Amino acid sequence: MGRWKQSWSAEDLSKLKTLAGTKPVTVIAKELGRTTGTVLAKAIEQGLPVLHRIKPTRQ
Repeated sequence: MGRWKQSWSAEDLSKLKTLAGTKPVTVIAKELGRTTGTVLAKAIEQGLPVLHRIKPTRQ
């Protein structure tokens, strides 16, 4: 079952608050079963730190 337009439960918000700033958004999204965009938007809305995985450039 997809989670499209599903409300954020208290448990989901708690997990997001715990993981924010410790793991990349892509990893958190997979753990919550949500899209990266949804997790990113909710983190910003809640004022939580956001980590993006940035590929190192080769020199």
